Amino acid sequence: MSLKASMSPLPREKQDDIPRPSVRPLSREPSLGWARLGVIFLAIVSGFGIDSVGLTEWSTIEPSEKLVWQPCFKVYDADFRCARLTVPMDYHRPLNESADNPKVHVALVMKPGLNRTEDPLSYSESPLLLNPGGPGGSGANFALGTGQNIQMILGGDRDIIGFDPRGIGATTPKADCFVAPDDPFGLDGRNVAYMNRLSWLVSGHDVGLINSSNVALSKLNTRAKALGKLCKRVDEAGGDNSIFRYSNTPNVARDMLSIVQAWDEWRSDPDANPAKSMQKPETVDTDTKIDPKDSTRGKLVYWGFSYGTLLGATFASMFPDKVGRVILDGVVDADHYVDRVSKDAILDADAIWETFFAYCAEAGPQCQFSQPGDEPEDVKNRFNDVMNSLEKEPAIVLPRHTNIPIVVTASDVRMNMFVSLYSPIPIFPGIAILLKAIVDDKLDSLIASPAPTLLCHNMTLALWPDDAQPVIGCSDKRYKLNDDLPTLQKRYEDMASYSSFADIWMGIGINLACNGWDIEAKDPPMRWDDHLINKTVPIETSFPILFLSNHLDPVTPLHAALKMTRKFSESGIVEQKAEGHCTVSCISLCTINHVTAYLNKGILPPVPKFDSDDEGEWTTCTCDEKPWKSLHDMAPKADEDLLYGKTAEEANIMMGYSDLRYYFTKFLAHQQQFEYSNPLPAPFLSNAAFMNKKQATCRSNEDY
Repeated sequence: MSLKASMSPLPREKQDDIPRPSVRPLSREPSLGWARLGVIFLAIVSGFGIDSVGLTEWSTIEPSEKLVWQPCFKVYDADFRCARLTVPMDYHRPLNESADNPKVHVALVMKPGLNRTEDPLSYSESPLLLNPGGPGGSGANFALGTGQNIQMILGGDRDIIGFDPRGIGATTPKADCFVAPDDPFGLDGRNVAYMNRLSWLVSGHDVGLINSSNVALSKLNTRAKALGKLCKRVDEAGGDNSIFRYSNTPNVARDMLSIVQAWDEWRSDPDANPAKSMQKPETVDTDTKIDPKDSTRGKLVYWGFSYGTLLGATFASMFPDKVGRVILDGVVDADHYVDRVSKDAILDADAIWETFFAYCAEAGPQCQFSQPGDEPEDVKNRFNDVMNSLEKEPAIVLPRHTNIPIVVTASDVRMNMFVSLYSPIPIFPGIAILLKAIVDDKLDSLIASPAPTLLCHNMTLALWPDDAQPVIGCSDKRYKLNDDLPTLQKRYEDMASYSSFADIWMGIGINLACNGWDIEAKDPPMRWDDHLINKTVPIETSFPILFLSNHLDPVTPLHAALKMTRKFSESGIVEQKAEGHCTVSCISLCTINHVTAYLNKGILPPVPKFDSDDEGEWTTCTCDEKPWKSLHDMAPKADEDLLYGKTAEEANIMMGYSDLRYYFTKFLAHQQQFEYSNPLPAPFLSNAAFMNKKQATCRSNEDY
């Protein structure tokens, strides 16, 4: 493949005379803010109760057909604002036709920019909307965790909004198949549903992955159908007003347009009275303002990751005249997404895993799984020995702080391996620690108690789980999956021809979970394979789209990004020479400069020139890090210090991007770990702040 390298579209400042002390040193440990987020995440994944001081109960925020912002979630930052925007559940039954028409209350979190006052006109003409992926990811929580970091990257004059798509997170009604009433012993329905969900997930752990036994596929298929049947019962109880029938991606795209319109109405409403700014006015560089002729007013400004790229592409195809600035990062192949299973999405996965052995050997003693003189093949052989041993006899672990045995299987390790492919730079070192602990029979040092005391009292979680992934993913399928066991086995074998990680990918919520799914969406799914988007002439959007992709991505390969780029006229693409899911998996000043140039100045990289589907010339950027040589794990030598020679501004941007990656990786890892009920910890949390936690009790829960 002939690729054209590209420099950043922005001029770089002179760096030679910048003294290193001017750069804020980077701690190897998470900041207090990240530790606080870690406590919240542990509460979500492990079921610990958490102190609700500083958190916000979404039910206390009054929904409205207009944006009404109020302070919220002070545990994250004093400046956050929240709102619940009421939109039609069924856009064929508008709210202005009848007060009885069903409604959806969309949860939004805003991190305001600098110089915000009580005047709505002091806010951006278009906020930056975020979607972290999924389907099923909470954009509201994503904004809480990353809003400040994104402002560090793009500039403080940017209003950031995360929203929970319909059926997800704090948006109501929720797509919750385990919904339950209060029980007679004092537990509220949310806690009852949560306990039932945990019991269901834990009961499936010992089945393992699809190829872990000759009956695993049959059992996993039965479990998928059982969950589908449970969801069907909840759906039938809601009838024509069931959120399960209106949660497909086109409806979420319509909600995004409603948010854009509500924002414009709010900014132009003289009676609007937002909360006072918590920040003192600061000077903002006006050179980054977009030319008036390229105004984004009334249009979508958006950064979508993973599934969020499918959502962004859907919006752009439905409302091409409403595209302001749209970045699609880690691009889903829309044609394959609506098919029965997405079998070739993992075609890069094995190649990424192979890099673990090379990076570990290169890191030498910094990689805990390496031995002196190792070549990559030596590391790989040692790894194969570990996995063969676990397949023959799983490890038995007695955690240090609780009296309950835990069995760790090869499937558990493979799940962590798959998670590591999403962000190798921070996670590969954790995988090495895990493998070394298995070899040394010291897994007890890594595994915390799997048995939180759920019956102590009603818990308040920052984010309650739901079933939005299968609800959305299965509703989006144009071609329904309704296979018998032999046909499923054949599909799995076809998928395995692309990657050995088919044993994991086949079982996710948009693949096997859709087998026999019996809830029909009221609106038909996007007809990607014969929709306008697939015609010879690309879709003309009001402003070109910017696509971003890593060279190797475990679930959204570069091939998909190139294909989607050709579907939208004048679109640009940046290929980042790195491994991982979405370009946030690696820090690259080149990529960051393309992002900021696009959003702040409307500058795109050159339109790619294709010789064939996967060959041609387009913009590329190199990655500034690699495993064991990243901002959170810098080598001691000065010439290997990634911040050496950088300006203070560049260093802060890089650190902001590092924290953005940290949160994004946590989101992905915990999502996988929770659904699979993996007893092994997320491998990148291998530090004292998160390991060896004592078993939760009623008393210790009160301490959070």
